[in-house]
Amino acid sequence: MAKRFIIESDLSGEPDAESVSFAFDGKRYTVDLTESEKEEFARLLARYIDVAEEEAGAGQAGIPNRNSEPDPSVVRKWALENGIEVNTKGRIPHSVVARYKNSMTETADT
Repeated sequence: MAKRFIIESDLSGEPDAESVSFAFDGKRYTVDLTESEKEEFARLLARYIDVAEEEAGAGQAGIPNRNSEPDPSVVRKWALENGIEVNTKGRIPHSVVARYKNSMTETADT
């Protein structure tokens, strides 16, 4: 028997949330957010992230390293070429990155 777990947003209680990890002032946090809440969170942080320096060793201790993801400029270009609307700055929605990765897998398989 298969079981399905539904993660609810810590902010709104809406279903289909995912855990988002971040660090601030030396402390690490995790919050469950829906896709739209996550996009808003990323948009609010974008101006700080754009001017911040990534610490050496970032990505260790449970926080993903940005370098493990595809180059955002490449994903943005691909999205625009495929009629997918993305912001010119800030975080690219996970759904768009997933579509990009799927398209790269499909291309490699053919």
